[in-house]
Amino acid sequence: MRGPIKDLALGEASTSGKSLQDTFIVRHESPWETFLKVYACELAGPFDVAIPRVRPRRLVAIRTFRGPDADRTLLRFKELYHPNILCSRECFLHDGSVFVLHDDVPISLDHLVACEAYPNEIELAAILAQILDGLMYLTEQRVEHPHLSCANILVTGLGEVKIAGLEKCLNVQARPVLQYSEPLELITMELMQKYEKEEGKTGVDDIERWHRAPYATEFLISMEADVSIETLRTVGATRSTSIVP
Repeated sequence: MRGPIKDLALGEASTSGKSLQDTFIVRHESPWETFLKVYACELAGPFDVAIPRVRPRRLVAIRTFRGPDADRTLLRFKELYHPNILCSRECFLHDGSVFVLHDDVPISLDHLVACEAYPNEIELAAILAQILDGLMYLTEQRVEHPHLSCANILVTGLGEVKIAGLEKCLNVQARPVLQYSEPLELITMELMQKYEKEEGKTGVDDIERWHRAPYATEFLISMEADVSIETLRTVGATRSTSIVP
């Protein structure tokens, strides 16, 4: 065995009173002592895909943050944890940099928009419901995501939708949290027809494709009223329940 003594996660878990799964582990060492870089990638920001040096059975993603915002980013990942947020339970601190570790999530909504296939109404409802659940969690934490788009919403191989870009999020205390109607309109239109309408208009041009999916079209139009994400989630849940065979 070579290299410095490794930090042990068990000690941190025991002092925090949480289970190992719920503990955010901070290791004061280089991640490259533990992981071997496979390739660099750009998906909701740059990161490196790596494998463990010992028992290399899975791919992981390692995002590197430097500069004055590194500490704030570390705190953000430490505090936020939700199934529909791209979260981390482990990071490395080394040489003035923060290395955040998370599962490798291979695609974004941008990829779904770019491919030839279209989602059906049930698939669209499942995607939007998960986005809204993630946004509701951020709102409850008084955190705002100012750059929500298809580019920074990732999708796992199991269809789990995760909002990425926590390092861009802002704390909101003295003013209302963003309601996200505008970015949600754009995301929904791009998923439904592969592009957004010009001049800020809401709707879809391909009526033939969606004429048998009235709930999807009505959900898109409902966002013009700038309603809260809680209201949108309630409407979406009602409609997705109605379309399940």
